[in-house]
Amino acid sequence: MSITFDIKSACNIDYANSCAAMLEAIAHNQPRVQCITNSVAMDFSSDVLLAVGARVSLTLGKGEIQEFVAKCDSLSVNIGTLDIARKTVIEPTIETALYYHHPWVFDPVSVHISKTRCQYARTLLEYNPTVIRGNAAEIKALVGQNTPDAPWLLAQQTGAIVAQTGESDIITDGNQALMIANGHSMQTRVTAMGCAATALVAAFIAVNPHPFEATVQALLAYSIAGELAVKKSQGPGSLHTHILDTLYSLDKKTLEQNAQILTCSEVG
Repeated sequence: MSITFDIKSACNIDYANSCAAMLEAIAHNQPRVQCITNSVAMDFSSDVLLAVGARVSLTLGKGEIQEFVAKCDSLSVNIGTLDIARKTVIEPTIETALYYHHPWVFDPVSVHISKTRCQYARTLLEYNPTVIRGNAAEIKALVGQNTPDAPWLLAQQTGAIVAQTGESDIITDGNQALMIANGHSMQTRVTAMGCAATALVAAFIAVNPHPFEATVQALLAYSIAGELAVKKSQGPGSLHTHILDTLYSLDKKTLEQNAQILTCSEVG
């Protein structure tokens, strides 16, 4: 497979503008996101969602979570701490989201480390996630191949939008693909940074019915916020605060000035 990416300034402007519009839509509509996430990510994921104006539910109560999902606009499922409480509710919660036609995002945390976890994650893929967001190792593990083509293969196999995040972010539906070249390596020094990105994607797909566009918009906002927040930070501790403040104040002009999106000129 020959894959090349090219910078298209028009693409940057288009996505910057649409990202700004979706941030306004989130602030206006205040979509509620039900998050099943790992224990160390609950606070930061919640703060990220609140920073852009979304609402969040974090309950894991077996007797009530399906009621919460029914009244939410999207679902985020993260298997970082796959304890009994979470594993008990994940599948019924996804089934409820599908029943109410709510989009959902899957974060297959650490599936490259545990074969048991990877096998479980693959059973969740049968519930047709709207978006799968993970790092390169996780995406390769789900595909079962150590190949740079893993995001495309996973998207083709599942029908989901696949977002492989890291030093740069690749978003694909198995045909078209974009790369976001924003962000900063310091973001890897803050706990739950990736988990919060998954939750933010869930907020965007709650207001944008086009999941490919919504995923690009969410990760563009998050990457630019991280990049700008690093410039104000002395280290990971202050970055934690500054990224929330930057997300809160992101506007069209800032997005236009900083967006670095590359288009994929060939896939397959």
